[in-house]
Amino acid sequence: LDGEWVVRVRAVVLTRDDSSGGWVPLGGGGLSHVVICKGRSHEGRGRREYIIRGERLRDRAPVLECAVQRGLVYNKVNPIFHHWRVEDRKFGLTFQSPADAISFEKGLQTVIDKLDRGSDSPSSSTPEEGDTEDDGQAVSTVTFCHFSVSIL
Repeated sequence: LDGEWVVRVRAVVLTRDDSSGGWVPLGGGGLSHVVICKGRSHEGRGRREYIIRGERLRDRAPVLECAVQRGLVYNKVNPIFHHWRVEDRKFGLTFQSPADAISFEKGLQTVIDKLDRGSDSPSSSTPEEGDTEDDGQAVSTVTFCHFSVSIL
């Protein structure tokens, strides 16, 4: 997780298991460094874009990679648990402290604001004219996410 990043926090990376109705850790669980950075995703075909990446602390195994684009709805459930939805999958973070959660949210909002203004368009897409929100809530979009799970 070296390189240019907007924010870096420690959190447990989770996914929603709708069959059990609960949140389960990705990649075997454990605390991860989670960053929002500008880089090239595996599925981004070489484009530079903002990415949410998670790397497990104990063995540096990658557990999450999500490209961030306009339209993502970010939910704050409580001071240390936040989540977002990607198509039919949900991903969440349980932060080590409320301060980490606030830092992550502010970093994500900074990226969303840049994308909304078009001042930093890493995906080189142009906003469509009818693509605005009426309610004034800040939104962004994760277009894809993938994660790695190590089976020991």
